Amino acid sequence: MTLIPSSLHSLKINHIDIWFIEPHRLSTEAMVSLCALLSDEETLKLQQYKNKAAQHTATVSRSLCRLILSKYTNTDPKSLKFIRSQHGKPALVNNINNLRFNLSHNNELIIMAICVNDEIGCDIESPTRKISIEPISRRYFAKQEHEALCYLQGKEKQQRFFEVWTLKEAFVKATGIGIGLGLDSFYFDLNNRLSNNIKVNFNHHYTLDENSSWQCHQTMFNEQSLAICRASQQKQTIQYFDASHLINI
Repeated sequence: MTLIPSSLHSLKINHIDIWFIEPHRLSTEAMVSLCALLSDEETLKLQQYKNKAAQHTATVSRSLCRLILSKYTNTDPKSLKFIRSQHGKPALVNNINNLRFNLSHNNELIIMAICVNDEIGCDIESPTRKISIEPISRRYFAKQEHEALCYLQGKEKQQRFFEVWTLKEAFVKATGIGIGLGLDSFYFDLNNRLSNNIKVNFNHHYTLDENSSWQCHQTMFNEQSLAICRASQQKQTIQYFDASHLINI
């Protein structure tokens, strides 16, 4: 059975909790329960979505974020207030416990990564998405990553592309800057993966502190390519929790 943390005290300094849910599997009753957690401002914004699938996923993401954070803060989920950084990364207002979180989603899966003290980023992508790998990697990836991809073929190339892509997205989200950092200013060498922690390398035009310590992880989860990056020196323990267990219907 999935264990549900009852408070922040259960989240250790070197732990990352990953919450997940499949939004397309939620019942009408579950959606009513989740929508009740949203603020009036969030509800109004979601009503402006034209794409119904995107609206559904965004609704689950926003309400689930409130529900999960309420478990760590012992707070009514609807009373939680958020603020965004200048680059758009959300954080809790009055975050006395120094809780850090990040979300990623598509119409098949939503994940939320949570830790304390350190900035964190996560990303998921379907590895079966139809994309033009070489033009995208040539334009957005570091030269080292693009050249490594060019040596691969078929499914191996497709899988490696999404491994790199999710790592890069998770990393820029963890920095709080986003893609404005420059996706080509750093790179991951997955041919020399020696441990669960994947080293991030820097090119000369990387603008942040190159001496900062990072823990970066990449895996397959629920048929999705999943990456997590955390600004920390400590080896991480990653725990997975099914968020559907939190919904009372």
